[in-house]
Amino acid sequence: MEDGLNVFSIKDLENFSGIKAHTIRIWEKRYSVLEPDRTDSNIRTYSEAELKKILNVAYLNRNGLKISKIARLDEDELTQQVMTVSGRNDDLDQNFQPGKILMSAIRFNEVMFKEALAPFIQFKGIEEAYAKYLFPLLEKSRILWQTGSLSRAQEQFVRNTIKQIIIIEDNLLKSSTSKSRPSIAMINTSDNLTDNNFLFYKYVLKKRGYDVIFTGGILPASEVIEIHKIKPFEYLVVNSSAFDFAEKKIGYFSSIGKSLMIKKIILTDSPEEFTKKTYDKLILTKDPAEFIKVIDSL
Repeated sequence: MEDGLNVFSIKDLENFSGIKAHTIRIWEKRYSVLEPDRTDSNIRTYSEAELKKILNVAYLNRNGLKISKIARLDEDELTQQVMTVSGRNDDLDQNFQPGKILMSAIRFNEVMFKEALAPFIQFKGIEEAYAKYLFPLLEKSRILWQTGSLSRAQEQFVRNTIKQIIIIEDNLLKSSTSKSRPSIAMINTSDNLTDNNFLFYKYVLKKRGYDVIFTGGILPASEVIEIHKIKPFEYLVVNSSAFDFAEKKIGYFSSIGKSLMIKKIILTDSPEEFTKKTYDKLILTKDPAEFIKVIDSL
């Protein structure tokens, strides 16, 4: 697959991969993981191939492989390792075969793609179907793009078609006639690769009767305070898939939670377990299934 002409900054790589720019620089220097070009003013620039590589490296690192071992893999070995790790759960449900379902997406056949997904949604309902089937399919298509098996256009086609399904289900929700539950603000501080998850979380919250403040798009964390000034809320959901989990960032949201007297702050799509002691009202969730469990426990 030919790479596009897109050029990315180290900040772009940080936002997409969740790996801090400082760490990427260390990996470049110590392990030669990436070989960026430089502008006349000595600013690093990266190709789409480099972006895919750091996504693959980050994926393996988060799945338990040490960077020193990953760095010794050549391009083919890196790709094979990513496919092996991502395929561990492919056979857990014999009725769901991501490879076959993605064939219609590869041909940009929207009708066929939706028809392939429809039985899972009808039988399980959108919540269970998304957590058990659609989310893994999104992950699979992203991995296939990273490893060169899908083009960027094909991966975006998968994401966009599933996004349409979520939006339709959201629009079908009937307004609750009973007293509304507390307000929940949602803010995306990371990237657009998990925006389908965030739309799904909005659906989950609305279905349970919460008064959801959803702006869409990517916002700086400081906007939480601005939203609260206009419309106070009791809970906060933050898309943290590519968020810097340094202690100071956890501390920032902990501080906001205390000052605004927020009951719970939920960081979604956490790329790793944060083992240090955190604010007792802050919850990390790793995927849609875990998010649903947390919401149902509130």
